[in-house]
Amino acid sequence: MVRVNASSLQQLLPLWSAYEPYQELIARLEQGRVHAQVSGLSGSLPTFVAAAITRDLDRPILIVTPGFQEARRMEAEILSFRSDAPVYLLPPRPHVVGDVRAESHEWYARRQKALFEAGRDPRAVLVAPVEAVRQRLVPPPKTQLTLKPGDTLEPAQLADKLVQIGYQREPEVSDEGQFAWRGAIMDIFLPGGPAVRIEWFDIEVDSVRIFDPATQRTVSMEPSVTVGPARELVWSDEARRHAIDRLSLESEEVIKNLQAVGKFDDASRAKERYGRYLHDLAESRSFPGIERYSAAFYRPEAIIQVFSRRPVILYHDLPRILEAWKGLDASDRLEQERRLERGDFLPMEADMVITEDLWTQEFKAHADVSLSLLPHSHGSVGFSLSLTGRPAPRVHAQADLLKSELVRFRKARMKTVLVVRDQESARVMLNQVIDLDLPVREGLGIAGEASVLTGQLSHGFVLAELGLAVLAETELSGRETAPRVARREPRARIRLNELKPGNFVVHVTHGIGRFLGIKTLEIQGQHKDYLHVQYAGEDTLYVPVDQLSLVQKYVGVEGQEPRLSKMGGQEWHRTKEKARASVKEMAEELIRLYAVRESRPGFAFGPDMPWQAEFEAAFPYEETPDQLKAIEEIKRDMERPRPMDRLLCGDVGYGKTEVALRAAFKAIMNGKQVAFLVPTTLLAEQHYMTAKARMAGYPVTVEVLSRFRTPKQQKDILERLKKGQVDLLVGTHRLLAKDVVFQDLGLLIVDEEHRFGVAHKERIKALRENVDVLTLTATPIPRTLHMAMIGIRDMSVIETPPEDRLPVETVVVEYDPALVREAIRRELDRGGQIYYVQNRIMAMDRTVERLMRMFPDLRLAVIHGQMDENRIEDVMARFIDQEYDVLLATNIIESGLDIPNANTLIVEDADRMGLAQLYQLRGRVGRSSRLAYAYFTFKPDKVLTPQAEKRLEAIREFTELGAGYQIALRDLEIRGAGNLLGSEQHGFIASVGFDLYTEMLGQAIRELKGETAQETPDPALEIEVDAYLPDDFVPDPRQKIEVYKRLVSARTLKEVEDLAEEAEDRFGPPPEPVLRLIQLSRVRVLAKELRLTAVGHRRDRLVIRGTGESLIGPDAIRRLASQFPGRLVPASNRAPELGIKMPPKATALDLLDTAQTVLSIMKGDQDGASDQPETCRVVARDRRP
Repeated sequence: MVRVNASSLQQLLPLWSAYEPYQELIARLEQGRVHAQVSGLSGSLPTFVAAAITRDLDRPILIVTPGFQEARRMEAEILSFRSDAPVYLLPPRPHVVGDVRAESHEWYARRQKALFEAGRDPRAVLVAPVEAVRQRLVPPPKTQLTLKPGDTLEPAQLADKLVQIGYQREPEVSDEGQFAWRGAIMDIFLPGGPAVRIEWFDIEVDSVRIFDPATQRTVSMEPSVTVGPARELVWSDEARRHAIDRLSLESEEVIKNLQAVGKFDDASRAKERYGRYLHDLAESRSFPGIERYSAAFYRPEAIIQVFSRRPVILYHDLPRILEAWKGLDASDRLEQERRLERGDFLPMEADMVITEDLWTQEFKAHADVSLSLLPHSHGSVGFSLSLTGRPAPRVHAQADLLKSELVRFRKARMKTVLVVRDQESARVMLNQVIDLDLPVREGLGIAGEASVLTGQLSHGFVLAELGLAVLAETELSGRETAPRVARREPRARIRLNELKPGNFVVHVTHGIGRFLGIKTLEIQGQHKDYLHVQYAGEDTLYVPVDQLSLVQKYVGVEGQEPRLSKMGGQEWHRTKEKARASVKEMAEELIRLYAVRESRPGFAFGPDMPWQAEFEAAFPYEETPDQLKAIEEIKRDMERPRPMDRLLCGDVGYGKTEVALRAAFKAIMNGKQVAFLVPTTLLAEQHYMTAKARMAGYPVTVEVLSRFRTPKQQKDILERLKKGQVDLLVGTHRLLAKDVVFQDLGLLIVDEEHRFGVAHKERIKALRENVDVLTLTATPIPRTLHMAMIGIRDMSVIETPPEDRLPVETVVVEYDPALVREAIRRELDRGGQIYYVQNRIMAMDRTVERLMRMFPDLRLAVIHGQMDENRIEDVMARFIDQEYDVLLATNIIESGLDIPNANTLIVEDADRMGLAQLYQLRGRVGRSSRLAYAYFTFKPDKVLTPQAEKRLEAIREFTELGAGYQIALRDLEIRGAGNLLGSEQHGFIASVGFDLYTEMLGQAIRELKGETAQETPDPALEIEVDAYLPDDFVPDPRQKIEVYKRLVSARTLKEVEDLAEEAEDRFGPPPEPVLRLIQLSRVRVLAKELRLTAVGHRRDRLVIRGTGESLIGPDAIRRLASQFPGRLVPASNRAPELGIKMPPKATALDLLDTAQTVLSIMKGDQDGASDQPETCRVVARDRRP
């Protein structure tokens, strides 16, 4: 369900609800099965009427739209009229073809959430495109679990039930449909969110909490939680047996028919495939694509049977719905014939679809309302309401036009409403109307008055019956607004540095080894955890967990495995020194460049002008927090009296261009010219079109310089540029030619600088000296590197994905010509285009032959890296213009281009590619409102190398966007580091690992800037105590390492307390060894702050040792003597040491408590505090009085 900014559009609904003919419609719908028609609905009037019906009718409602984009818009707009309405968007079930081995689950999670809520909310509103409405569903399981504090239920029973309704058990939940069970705590991530944490006291539910999967921390307490199924198809044993029988029967028949006509290869493939499915079902396992066989388990139902009460159906444009329905039926029939021929279709699959002729029988028993512009004759109509709605006038940001329309409506005594998306835009609009000398108010006004309301509306309307004129942003600014979609529940961040057995690690002293796991060892009667690391020649090292800071996960260059170091040799020391020397040299150069830049005078741009706020408010999307931060940083740089040199990093489609255009607009408003330099002609054209559209309505001249312009056009542009008549010039390296002369260049924007040649980079360097420079890159820069370079390179990072990106349905599948044929056919049938990736140039001719045999009329183009650059651009331009259906390419597919019509990607031999490549390829599709498909194929029956098998496993994992993105991100980051620091650094990164390399760089920069603080060595804690994380408290080794790492790296008591709270929140009440471990961490933090060398236990006393200057003054001595009368043993002359006698029966925990109290008093003395500190100690919470 979408949630938008607070909207004031709901003020319009009472106007419509008071309209008498509408009241009669509601009365008829309440009474029963009326078939009504409301016509004359222009612009967003259908949504307006639908929103009112959902408010005024006490029934669940199904809204049917012709397509998915209309459904998204309808959902978003209804929520603008009724922000509290239970409105859910039901996407169609993804249609994947072939023998799928893994697929993504995002679409299924969205569907599951919508279906579950529709079944339990008596006034649910389900918005669904016709493609989803015609898909039958299996009846949802009758059991839904509602849990609240005080309920009695054993955790094991709940775990069994969760598995039965489709949840998957994991050590830690990171995605929808997963659960994790740790002793008395269970985490469940519901489809569509939220993630809930249930804690028990014995077998009684003690608390129900919502937690954030990204941090794993509790967000709020809840009175109860209702857990619905995690997937659409949930079966009983009886249903499973029935499914096995029917699948067995129908597949045998298909195989027999194939054999009868001599198709033995197809029969063999079908036998293997269905045999595998039957084996999975016999083991009670699901498999990808199982939903298509749902009819084998249960009798499927129509969507209207999902609701808890009889729904009313609203059809948004019934003639178009029926036309779309017939089109889908026809394409299904063709597909079924093709699949039957190769044995990939079973008769039961046809039972899962409601054809258009069945629609009349199944849906006509329900009350319905057709909402349309023109009256139509589909079906019998029992109630008709004809309105005179017409489109709102378009003023397109022209003040005189706006004034004349407002005056006209004022004379006609109409209520005029100007709808903008947020409070900032409302403020701008109010000021505009006030400047026109017209009365206006915020909030709905009286007849003859203009008012400004906030909300999301794609188009306005004029409705004489209500005396109402509504102008939306489309009419006001001339820009179509995109529907804002729900921000997804946050995913758990994949901890890229988390260690798994088998990973390579870097020990600062001993070098590169292989991590074999955590071992709990008993040494001198004390239990402690150690990291077990193996080195060359079977050497073994056990690293105590309190030295975890010395160990990092090795991250090098993808595809290059490091060599294990030999313990005790000089080789590792030499490798480190070489890397350190290289890093120092580079840091010196970076600092020199930065100093030169800082000393140069530059132009200080003024503060934002009024038009800047107006320009920014006209952006049709909601900015992400990262975008806003980047814009703020860039403007701050521009307003300083020295040249800006800022790098803006963000993935493709994350909104870098908009940030750059805002900077450009600011420069132009200050009377400066802007150059926007891009690596390719096509990108130049795309950025030119975007900039021209964004700056329409302002006195700004935008031009483009590339080989797509004739010499005559180029000459004219250059002359005007020289005279200052061109404000923004977009172009390729043509911009860097000597004949390109600006009258007053103020800002240079460079897109993907690393893609330019050496000569071009030198020219950019020369331009950099006096003008502000903003460099854009789609290759992410690692945060650690970003932090290391603070103060010598200004960077802004956009990490938040935009809200309106739809997930791409991603599948891993064995290569099969029939699959390729089907995937291409489906995309062509919906008027789309296809990317086909074959990364081996030698194999491309064979692929062309294969594809042309399948589709003799296919319009196919080929590009690869050995072709001339101009030729590649010409082919890409024609693909953008839809002159080709399929683009066969290596992985050089243009990274920045936006081609919304290409929504199927097929990759051959995906197991040969890196995750980062696959991630970037997948980013080519899914850039429009259509559901996009990515097929990663591998050769059937191919013996894979262990490396390729691992990669394929990772690709399967990668089908889930969250995990895959972050795993791929790491390789991209290494590439980003290479681009930023220079490719010659790649070897050094590989030799010592990325994290150690970054650490060295940060240290070199600090030293050269004279900021080096003497690093305090960790104090030795010589206290013999069982302090570790038992397996029954933190069962997962990865989580265990994460907790240890954070305890060891804690620098303040607050960090330790936060971690102690989090551990109790996530894992339950801590046992004694954990309490001691946390207390040890507190002592270590305090001892390090006091620069002590050791805190230990000798015979009957606590001993504290330090250097000469680190011990204590007379005030602290007095307070300690007062706190521990007769127990203080002062330092001897020989060593700076202090002792506290312990009582005879003191426990290890008492010793730690005393150590903390002593160190707190010493710390208070050092900080000038006088209050006596309280002993702070985590104690397991009492669960009962």
